Amino acid sequence: MKIFKILAVALVAMLGFTACDKECGHDFIEYDHSKDLVGTWTCLTADYSEALVINADGSVVSYGVEDGEYWEGVKGNIKTVNNKMTMTFEDDDNYEGRFEMICGEAFTIFDENGEHLTYRYCENDLSDEIVGMWVCNDGPQNNENEIIIRTYDKNGKVTTTGVYTGGDNTNPILNSEANYKVVGDLGFKEFPKDIADKTGITHNAERLISTPKATASGDIMTILFYLPVGDSNVELRSSYLRIKQQLELPGESYDYSNIYVTNVKATDAEFEFAGQTLNLANMDGKFLDKMMKNLLFNVSFPSADEIVYNYHYNGETVPMPSPIVVDGNKMTIKKSVNNPACKDIDVWTFQDKDNTQMHMYMPVSSFETFLANTVVEMMANEGKLDLNDAAAVKAIFDQVEAAIETINVSFIFKAAK
Repeated sequence: MKIFKILAVALVAMLGFTACDKECGHDFIEYDHSKDLVGTWTCLTADYSEALVINADGSVVSYGVEDGEYWEGVKGNIKTVNNKMTMTFEDDDNYEGRFEMICGEAFTIFDENGEHLTYRYCENDLSDEIVGMWVCNDGPQNNENEIIIRTYDKNGKVTTTGVYTGGDNTNPILNSEANYKVVGDLGFKEFPKDIADKTGITHNAERLISTPKATASGDIMTILFYLPVGDSNVELRSSYLRIKQQLELPGESYDYSNIYVTNVKATDAEFEFAGQTLNLANMDGKFLDKMMKNLLFNVSFPSADEIVYNYHYNGETVPMPSPIVVDGNKMTIKKSVNNPACKDIDVWTFQDKDNTQMHMYMPVSSFETFLANTVVEMMANEGKLDLNDAAAVKAIFDQVEAAIETINVSFIFKAAK
């Protein structure tokens, strides 16, 4: 009998709901999603990205980018009843329309034309997690010559060094500084002024995916973003490995692994280098990699202020020690101290978490000096150059500088076995 009564009540309730609508005069139970919406929600599309921070009192703060234009900290209020959402903001960029929600995961808003935006719930805010130094050498287009090092500080500045390949262009970057802001898992980054002036785009947005201890080498930060390709935008991703911001060099020894070479522009001139004929106009990563594997096999650091290049040449091991001065990740190799015929080299150097890898990045002036120094020292060892002949030494540096217009080189070393 009790079961029958329950079924009867349920049947009446079903009939009541199916027979009535808002016009029949009955009171309806309206569902309020206010509590479900508390937290940070982010949306990333090709031309529109937004982070919404929604509070329990119905207030909301918006951060976003639309068509390259950035806004930050725009305050407003949000209200929902059943499947209707109303958002009003202090800049009068308001929204009212239908929305659908999967609690704790995502909600989607629709306009009158059926267009929609989907916002994902962010359980963790990554504004602290991103602080530090990160390296990427598997760029979004799988270009073997791409390497990027980003350093995020806690004051909202990001510094970028490396070589970025976009479309048909290769862009060397050295300590380019910009502002950034992270809200939830969405990062907003300012473009340098010269790019902003040229393109009219001041900012872009990136989705951040943090994976602590993802590999034996440490934390991975995966970055999703959109890149203009022709008349469309393509979603791409890059993975960054967390590396050290301060070098730990004493006692470390690294074997040469490979080399990244980009942005090569040079004259069609040949000269002898380490027993080979070198034409810089035709030089690429494969040629230099082969040459370096036959030549520079190891670098070691007996102390915090000394580097030793170890070369194979004419069947012999040739160590070339030099004092170094380290300032953050900038290493100045003081070649001129031991050999006044050589010049000092500035190299931007990075180690991973466990000192298993080391990256040495050289912009054009550094590589020119490195190459000329090597030629000078090799020729002197062969008895083909008098280091006291200042004119002959200068001619080598002038020849290298005249031959190279632009080049960017990154050496990758792995811990010696």
